[in-house]
Amino acid sequence: MLALLAWLMWPRPKAVETIVISRAPAVRTLAVNGIVRPRLSVEVQSPVAGTLTALPLDVGDRVSKGALLARVDDAPQRAAISEAQASVLAQQAVLAQARRDLARFQALGEFVTRQRKEEARLAVEQGEQELRRRRAALVQAREVQQRYEVRAPFAGVIMERPVDPGQTILGTTVLYRLADLSAPQVAADVDETYAVNLKAGGEAMVSVPGRARPLPARIVFVEPRVDRLTGAREVRLSVADSMDDVPAGLTLSVNLIVAREPDAISIPRSAILQPDGDPRVRVVAADGEVSERSIRFVDWPAQTVTVTQGLEPGMRILADPEAAAPGARVRLLD
Repeated sequence: MLALLAWLMWPRPKAVETIVISRAPAVRTLAVNGIVRPRLSVEVQSPVAGTLTALPLDVGDRVSKGALLARVDDAPQRAAISEAQASVLAQQAVLAQARRDLARFQALGEFVTRQRKEEARLAVEQGEQELRRRRAALVQAREVQQRYEVRAPFAGVIMERPVDPGQTILGTTVLYRLADLSAPQVAADVDETYAVNLKAGGEAMVSVPGRARPLPARIVFVEPRVDRLTGAREVRLSVADSMDDVPAGLTLSVNLIVAREPDAISIPRSAILQPDGDPRVRVVAADGEVSERSIRFVDWPAQTVTVTQGLEPGMRILADPEAAAPGARVRLLD
């Protein structure tokens, strides 16, 4: 009876949760926030100053490439064109007279001095040069008139229209903000420490609200410079599936796939003692005794890390390294 009572009162080893070490495929990812951005986006400005006489579009309107976006009052330029046309007609008359004079002097032959013939020939040459100059001025005036009509540089959607018809604008005034939403990209800022592992063509998964599964994506651009204010580099992604219904500016969750390891040992970061200094884990032997073991792992901002040295398949480690001290004996939690 006393022996049974002693056995019941004898302290039993603490029950702990353990992790069995094994090798398996692992994916190293980097979780960041991304912003949906148009593939193309431009602030449309007028190349000339003046008064807006036509501004036919509004926010949300879709436009095709070359569509009329705005018209600026071109009355002064029409007047310049009329003046240039009149100048061409006048010069054509002057040149016609010079050619008639030259033809008459050549017909008179020896009855006209060589000097008069040369002067008439020179007058024709000068008249032709002047006519070419005035015609070029007319062409230029018409080309300038075309600048009074602002047309869409590409097909897209009007995102903003900060001006109204009748408003007087400068050459720097923004008329519209036009975006091509047909194939939007996702832009994310990645800390410079981790961005060095990213390259164009790399894989990613993008989580879009309302979609049942994350969408596969590819890195299409990694900013070569580091932003001095944020210490980050911009990474742009192209999503494989259509995102025409996703509004620009929406924040998305992005998992950048940095590496795929076919045969790796992965453990939770929470199972590591001093992960930022002298990383160690607490190993449970077959007899339940706890000991410490130094390890090396790929330090990556994730809950699960890849161990490169110190552990072998079949070992058991404490899921919570503070659950038992080295030298203690534990039993496995059922």
